[in-house]
Amino acid sequence: CSRCKRGFSSSQALQQHYDDSASHNRCEVCGFDGSTWEKSLAHHRTTKHRVVCQGCDDGEGMIWVSGSQEYLDHLKEQNVCKTCQMHFESASNLDNHQMVHLERSVECHGCYRTFKTYPAMIIHLESGACDSEIDMTDLNESAAMCFQWKAYLMEDDTVYPFKCPECDTVFTRLSGLFQRAYSKACNQDLNKGKIGNLVRWLEVQHSVSGSGSESE
Repeated sequence: CSRCKRGFSSSQALQQHYDDSASHNRCEVCGFDGSTWEKSLAHHRTTKHRVVCQGCDDGEGMIWVSGSQEYLDHLKEQNVCKTCQMHFESASNLDNHQMVHLERSVECHGCYRTFKTYPAMIIHLESGACDSEIDMTDLNESAAMCFQWKAYLMEDDTVYPFKCPECDTVFTRLSGLFQRAYSKACNQDLNKGKIGNLVRWLEVQHSVSGSGSESE
């Protein structure tokens, strides 16, 4: 070993030295040997040969085999953001944080503005601020016209008129119902089942390219 100025009886013994010595931080993909931990981290951040969780060890970083079960367990147990490696105290805090990484890919039904989530777009419409002048009343009336309205509307409750078809949690606004489905707090999916049908129905009713006829 040129760095340590030591000789070994075999290549296997030399490799064992590389693996065990704190003086070596070898990349198993290309053989790069970082003389320091920081240089090894920099190598993996540049080449992507290994994934670096930069939120570990007070920000110094930990190297993992990308996609390994050990790494996946670490993400789950420590509530780690896959995008920026920030660690959170709870899964709910992680879910809230991950919103910052979403692209604005959801186009408003009425004005071509884009939003990070479907519930955020519905909140925009409910506010009455959309150039299309679609508002909460329009959305509620359209929801009541959908053929599956009994699955998510409370007939006699004007304070909490909406309910989740899966868990019966009630909401004052349609956007609350969609936020529940988006959060995956229960088994109801935003794009499947009765709520998925409602999403498609509202698009037909209010999208600038919609036909205005009821979907199945």
